[in-house]
Amino acid sequence: MSASLSSSESGPKFRVAIWCVATLMFGHVIQVPFQRRWHRFAITIGKHDPSIPIDLYEAHDSVDSAGVGISVWKRTYEILIDLGLFDDFKQIFTHVPDSSGPCVRRSDIREGRYIWRHNVYRVNKDGPSSMHRQHMVGILERHLPSSCTVHPKKRLVSYIETRTTRCTLAPPVTLNFADGTTATTDVLIGADEVRSAVRKALFEAASDDKNGDDEIDLEQYIDATFTGITVYRWLIPVETLKKENPEHPALKDMMFGKYVSCHIYSDSPTSRLRSTVFPIRLPTALINVVVFVTDPSSAGTHYEGHWVSDGSHDELVECFRDFEPAARTLVELCDKPSKWALHAVKPLPFCVRKKVALIGDACHAMTPHFGAGAGQAIDDAFVLGRLIAHLLTTLSPVPEALRIYDEIRLPFARSVASLSLSTGWLYMFLEPG
Repeated sequence: MSASLSSSESGPKFRVAIWCVATLMFGHVIQVPFQRRWHRFAITIGKHDPSIPIDLYEAHDSVDSAGVGISVWKRTYEILIDLGLFDDFKQIFTHVPDSSGPCVRRSDIREGRYIWRHNVYRVNKDGPSSMHRQHMVGILERHLPSSCTVHPKKRLVSYIETRTTRCTLAPPVTLNFADGTTATTDVLIGADEVRSAVRKALFEAASDDKNGDDEIDLEQYIDATFTGITVYRWLIPVETLKKENPEHPALKDMMFGKYVSCHIYSDSPTSRLRSTVFPIRLPTALINVVVFVTDPSSAGTHYEGHWVSDGSHDELVECFRDFEPAARTLVELCDKPSKWALHAVKPLPFCVRKKVALIGDACHAMTPHFGAGAGQAIDDAFVLGRLIAHLLTTLSPVPEALRIYDEIRLPFARSVASLSLSTGWLYMFLEPG
């Protein structure tokens, strides 16, 4: 059935609550579980209907945004332009120049390497633009509308949707926080990343709705699953790399603003190594290094231990012991690498229930190989924000507006997640066939 938002009777506007986790999570290219995508949602609503009050509930009182470079693509530019943000973002972009692109290198050769593939982007047409997360967050915070109220240190535990009665045709959603307090809202948006409390409550409620129908186990979508990929990342000051090796290929590509992707493989039949290097613009120029260690046999299993922890310099050096000099240099210069157990969300059958919706990684956390996770979250925020702020969207047709969002965004985001997964296996030489 084609989705449409029909004309409705004049009715009251409503209050929107956004629950998010303001913590630094894994970021690579534009797959970033925490990107303050709720900022874009709030900015979209504020631009198109500033009369809608928005409550932003954050788990923490601040966000640690240091140490992460991200990129956006041409598709995202159009949204930034519509929101009046593009001019600010242009000031922090590191652009890919004409006739440049990612250089994919086979690097598991101790005294050499060979170029496997070299993609070419046309400047300002189809190439990515890198930036530092801290700069991006600063721009978004400056553009938050006055209709937003931020509530720090509010960790959501669950929510309750009161059943509709004749006296309450549009009952509020009750939010239950870890500190024992509660709040109410008319619309709840779950932007709380891969470990989503909103997703958990949504699918538990949907499972109860089935009334014993066991055709599909909806509770399987509550928890994210381990992808079998462990990620190490660190930043290297350009000047440090210059002192170590003035002719390092990452320096040359940094000057031209393009990516250097070294796809590196171990001798083990059950695991693969891959690294990606790209520049980000800061007062002090840095090179962002991301290393993927893949064990396909562990994909879909329960991960024991912390999802995020400190990595070991020595264990990385050992992993790269037999690789080309350029790769070994990058690893040897890592100071305090962070280590991430990469989790993803199973393809959801839906992301909306009544007056509650999921966006971003709460809805479709994916592997980073296609470089599209954060871009998909931006699309979610923009489309849902426009629907919520639509002239015809009053309190009564809110569920219909959310259903339209589900119909438009979820199938596309699921297809991107699938492409990202298969692209990763291809990079690792693990793609079937």
